Amino acid sequence: MKKFVKIIIPIFIIVLCAAAAVHFGVFDKEQETTTAESAVSTEKKSKYQSYIDKNSDFVGYIKIDGTAVDYPVVQCNDDEFYLTHNFDKQPEERGAIYMSSACDSSLRDFNTVLYGHNWLDTTMFSEVTKYENIDFYKEHPVIHFDTAYNDMEWKIFAVFITNADENEDDGYIFNYIYPHLGGENFSGYISEVNKRTLYKTGVDVNSSDKILTLSTCSRKMDIAGYRADARIVVAARLVRDGESSEVDTSKAEINPNPKYPQRYCDNMGIQNVYSNDEKWYPFENE
Repeated sequence: MKKFVKIIIPIFIIVLCAAAAVHFGVFDKEQETTTAESAVSTEKKSKYQSYIDKNSDFVGYIKIDGTAVDYPVVQCNDDEFYLTHNFDKQPEERGAIYMSSACDSSLRDFNTVLYGHNWLDTTMFSEVTKYENIDFYKEHPVIHFDTAYNDMEWKIFAVFITNADENEDDGYIFNYIYPHLGGENFSGYISEVNKRTLYKTGVDVNSSDKILTLSTCSRKMDIAGYRADARIVVAARLVRDGESSEVDTSKAEINPNPKYPQRYCDNMGIQNVYSNDEKWYPFENE
């Protein structure tokens, strides 16, 4: 009898432990499943979800009230791709609005750069060229550029014309597209922008801001038989926490002597008072 008890008790303990392990293992799995399902059910959906589902390159949406600028924004490793492909990745000369591949799509960089074609109509970034006129700026001083999950407004602080070919400005290209123009680069960058802007908007900018740069082609440096590689650039800063997005456009005033590329001055027959200006280059601090 004692021998029988000695055998039964260990067996009973083993069976009991096994049953407990099965029970709690199932319970844990059920709890994990419930937690996972709960996470899925509460996962935040983007208001741009249809664009995300359609193209995984989607990084944001740009809109300028009162204009035809109203487009999804994409980004890929090849900046040439969306010059000739639309949002659906289909070949199309008008391309798409896209973010520079050098920029962080989460907007962690100081400077986020968006490109779009100018077709001399109302498509893509064609209407961005209208910012050359201060009255157009006064009607449209704010840009809406959202990421997938964050709505953002940006106040325009500068508009300027520049070159993308060094031969059009005595071997120099102003590097306004570098993502890291904050920090030690800020003073040099903002000094250049203040010289170049066509008008002063009265919107202040500091090194702790985030800026948005829109860049498209300009025909202002073309001459008969020659098409220049010129750009019109609109620079805006993110509306700060607690700050109103309203802009007092009455503060805007014409810059009497903007800094232009040399070819522009030659074409217009104006003196380039900045011809001996020191050429500014950002520190490469990636």
